[in-house]
Amino acid sequence: MVKKELLKDGKKAIYARHGIIYANGKLYHPVFSWISPMLVNGNAKLGKGVWTFSMLPTNKEFTFEYNGIFHTVKGTCCCSCDGCYATKGFYNMPSVLIANGIRTIIAREFLAWLEEAIMAQIEADGIKLVRIHASGDFFCDEYVEMWKRIASNNPSVAMWTYTKVSRYEKAFDLIVNVNVVKSVIEGFGFNFGHCGYILTVYRALKEMGIQVYICRCGIDKNQHCINCKGCSENTVVLFIEHSTEYKAQDDPQYEELKAVIEAQHSMEIAA
Repeated sequence: MVKKELLKDGKKAIYARHGIIYANGKLYHPVFSWISPMLVNGNAKLGKGVWTFSMLPTNKEFTFEYNGIFHTVKGTCCCSCDGCYATKGFYNMPSVLIANGIRTIIAREFLAWLEEAIMAQIEADGIKLVRIHASGDFFCDEYVEMWKRIASNNPSVAMWTYTKVSRYEKAFDLIVNVNVVKSVIEGFGFNFGHCGYILTVYRALKEMGIQVYICRCGIDKNQHCINCKGCSENTVVLFIEHSTEYKAQDDPQYEELKAVIEAQHSMEIAA
């Protein structure tokens, strides 16, 4: 079941000012009865203080049950990747599937309500750091424009996001507090993969004079998004695939890649 969250009096006033419906202290949407606020505070990987908005991934359909009603919803990503972390493990838990499914439906059908709900929550919770999509992607121009307005109206909130849709890679160029990371690198493919692939792409891009960053989370479990600026400052970021099927530490090229990432980290500290 989706988590229910009570709103305190101060937050009630903010949500009311934004025109969001609530009753008995709970944020309300008429289609899904009681639901949680739209942004979720960070998990073990992201770190507390990084708020995320997530939807269903891939281009396939998902079916979930909520309050005795079955909903079939298409994911928001333009493709279906074999190594997609957002289709495995934690993301297949019924509660997560329901929550992401509800947010997907709201984003597709109730965009104006969603915009006001996110705006109200940013103000009410004093949010300063937002990752747009822990799962999911931009799926239409109207949805992109919504996030542009939210970012423009909250210039002190740093945001970052990822996209596989090339026409949206530059959509936020004029908005200084949003950084877009390319999920597809021209001439190579996706920005995640096994150790050998990451090494190959990294070295090739460096030789081309392109600034590239490798996410440290793949070798350091104590590294969190809250204390890293890799994705908020770089448009090309590479990730070691993390899935139940692939264990990077068992890859013969893991130590070689780890040395590259450690060298990158040393340069960051020196700077």
